[in-house]
Amino acid sequence: MPIVLGDKKQIVWKWYRNSIKNGLILILIGIVWGGAVQAKAEPLQEIAFHGIRPCDPRGRDGLANPERGLRIETLFSEPEGGAVWGPAYHLKGKVSPGYSDDWWIQDAAHYENHGLTLAQTYCYLDRFTDQPISNEKLELLQKSLNELRKHGWKCLLRFAYEKDTKRTCGPALDTILSHIEQLKPIIHQNTDVIYVLQAGFVGAWGEWHSSAHELEKDHEALAKITAKVLEIPPDRRMTQVRVPKYKRWVLSKLLISGGLMKGIQETAYSNHPAARIGFHNDGFLAHTTDGGTWPEPPYFANPGNPEFDIMTEESAFVPVDGELFWGDQGGVIDGLRAAARLRLHHYTSFSIAHSFSEREGKPYSIDNWMKAPLTLEDARREKLPIANGYFENESGDSVARTQFEYIRDHLGYRLELQRAQLPVSLKRGGELNVRLQLINRGFSAPVNLRRIYLLLISSEGFVKEFPIDADLRDWQPWQPGDSEFKPLRHGITCRVGIPADISPGQYQLALWMPDTGEQIRLDPRYAIRLANRDTAWWTNQHGEYGANVFAAIRVE
Repeated sequence: MPIVLGDKKQIVWKWYRNSIKNGLILILIGIVWGGAVQAKAEPLQEIAFHGIRPCDPRGRDGLANPERGLRIETLFSEPEGGAVWGPAYHLKGKVSPGYSDDWWIQDAAHYENHGLTLAQTYCYLDRFTDQPISNEKLELLQKSLNELRKHGWKCLLRFAYEKDTKRTCGPALDTILSHIEQLKPIIHQNTDVIYVLQAGFVGAWGEWHSSAHELEKDHEALAKITAKVLEIPPDRRMTQVRVPKYKRWVLSKLLISGGLMKGIQETAYSNHPAARIGFHNDGFLAHTTDGGTWPEPPYFANPGNPEFDIMTEESAFVPVDGELFWGDQGGVIDGLRAAARLRLHHYTSFSIAHSFSEREGKPYSIDNWMKAPLTLEDARREKLPIANGYFENESGDSVARTQFEYIRDHLGYRLELQRAQLPVSLKRGGELNVRLQLINRGFSAPVNLRRIYLLLISSEGFVKEFPIDADLRDWQPWQPGDSEFKPLRHGITCRVGIPADISPGQYQLALWMPDTGEQIRLDPRYAIRLANRDTAWWTNQHGEYGANVFAAIRVE
């Protein structure tokens, strides 16, 4: 209410004294002498957001997001026409019989509706066990990495020499170390499309067993290889080993203290070796030992098996990949049981190639997952993450998903905007205050560093970027170690100054989470999409950015 001043100081002081006497809390915005004083707050808009329902447009498709989700498996950087294992079954007769990059390009494109953005790529160096890697092989590697970037995908890259357990063609340690030095420049230049560089190099399929020189028994050698692998990508980027005990072996040699880290949360996302080693479980739920992942009793008792407990604790902060055994050799796996384990160990990616008819030609476990229903009651009973509207139709009635849909949609992160608070309008040269609240409905937090921006977008496509001081890697789906898996809410507060020379008019506000790689920073295929039905995906007239529009604001 306006205050008309006579003796200005006397009246204002009396008003202030009476306010205090009546127990009021006063915020004095400003006093204009010689006129009128009016306390005026900018009107705010509060917006509530909702998740994606199966009835929404493409609501039963996967949400394409980088560095998470289902992945194919393929050979990489082989000569054209080479005689190697064949393409996926669904590509028989559609691609050349000899090796071609089309094998994996068409395979990955086939799963676009499942939101696939990852490929597990094997680069075999079996022709170079006693000599340097040829320039031809390095050129083939660069060619394949270029194809990844062209199509908007990333890879989990593994180098290996031995394609079976016959122990016939493995190199000595010195050769492996010299090859890593050769590979260092090309990998460093292409880190933007390499999600994880796996430790690899030793034994059958690079899994650190069945090696010709029995290097898996030499923990000092494994530590040297791992140290070399960690030198290649930028600081804080990660690698993966096959089983938790391999990480323990390596750390016992890499750390001067001679032991595991004091606590994973204390050093998470640092350059500490233990903070940079994740896991790839290549025997997921196979038999009683997870295909040798936990070979000693009590196997996967939780708690009880130290190795299992280590993975349970550390998986919240490192990348975790997995795959079934081929052809259900590990037994038929129930999808609900799989979802509960994937949640417990924070899996970021998982193979769609193993135990699946489209790869192997006959139905197996993944085919069963595609048919088996998973209901809201199932999810609640297993304490699985439940996204807003995920099990509902437009009338709010309960709708079953499939086990496959659920696993596909919750691998890695699934960021769902909950609320936004911001002004309806503001003036040029003023300050814009925006508050956002999100929930991560996925199994894990994003793994690699990623910048966050608030975008102010004009109707003509002018974009002003405002960096936000937040780290997506802190957006855990629940507090690590919480046996109830209660969802956490994450807040963002952004206070930015609006330029005084900006044109007045209506603007859109968007949340932009791009990749840090300079070559792909503006490529929308590498930016994160929110899992909301009431945000809009925006790119500029050049097809750049890829941002989540969540509100409109007027600049006066």
